[in-house]
Amino acid sequence: MTNELESIKEKLQGIDEENVTIVLFGQPGSGKSSLINAVCGREAVKTGEETDTTKDAVVVEHGDVTFIDLPGYGTEGFPEEAFLEKFQPFQYDLFLCVFSDKLRAADTRFFRLLEAMKKPCIFVRNKLDLIYDEGRTLEESEEAIRRDVAFQLGSDAFDLVFVSTRKGAWQGIGHLNDVIMSKMNEARREKYILTAEARTREQLEAKKTAAMSFVRRSATYSAYNGLNPLMVVDMTVDLLILYQMYTCIRQTFGITPEIIRSSRKVSLQDKKLVLQGMSREGIRMILKNASRQIVARTFLKVVPVVGQATAAFIGYKLVSGTGRSYVNACYELARERLLQALDAKRE
Repeated sequence: MTNELESIKEKLQGIDEENVTIVLFGQPGSGKSSLINAVCGREAVKTGEETDTTKDAVVVEHGDVTFIDLPGYGTEGFPEEAFLEKFQPFQYDLFLCVFSDKLRAADTRFFRLLEAMKKPCIFVRNKLDLIYDEGRTLEESEEAIRRDVAFQLGSDAFDLVFVSTRKGAWQGIGHLNDVIMSKMNEARREKYILTAEARTREQLEAKKTAAMSFVRRSATYSAYNGLNPLMVVDMTVDLLILYQMYTCIRQTFGITPEIIRSSRKVSLQDKKLVLQGMSREGIRMILKNASRQIVARTFLKVVPVVGQATAAFIGYKLVSGTGRSYVNACYELARERLLQALDAKRE
């Protein structure tokens, strides 16, 4: 049992340590900072800062995702060779080429380097709300932009997403999230789902699935803790596991005390549970309600093999059960908020 849990723990730690890094490049003024904010659903970086006027990339940490906003490639400040030497961009795995007018030739050349290195790159045409060609519909204008990109790249094999990142009028971000996730492996995809704000019902459901997976990982760590013979350490670790798990779940769904207070449809029981999980004292109350299981697990540990296995199982069930309840409660709060936003958008 000990060896099996140790193996599971090592595997899950590998998932937890999987890095998610998204690199943005493109012309100054294309709205890379506002794109990062739109994906995060909050002001993660100040807008209006031109990366071409600096000598460094802008690094934005948001949950388990790191965004890197690079200065312009092939500019006077950063000739192509100097750019590649300083930033070593090919160490990363996913790139967004952001533009709001025509593609620059330098961006096209950079894309071809990425293509040669087999690095996925998504073209993001920002400022969708400002696209206007007299005598053309929006769909016809988008198709003209697509043809121009294909001409410059010399290929039709590329991903192009149209977005607007103007605050309060975001468009296309849900589609962009879907395309980004399609380029990731399973571990990175789950982390991105947990971090990026859900813009559609489907993405909210994906968040719920990813959050349940996170709960299972946390429960496995608790099972491993079930082999700890020290009662005080055992209880402290359980408290830490639950505190981290509840925090991650709330962040996944973007739940704040204000959202809880403003809810009109979620049950009082669910709202009370979410609030309890926001403090260590509240979590102690949750643990107190499961005290019989905790005591049983602690004393079973002294029984060789079978007792430890049972203790590990109880720890798993405890964290798994409370975690699923917490996910469901946070999901209902987020669902109510999303439906309100979608209704307001239709109006």
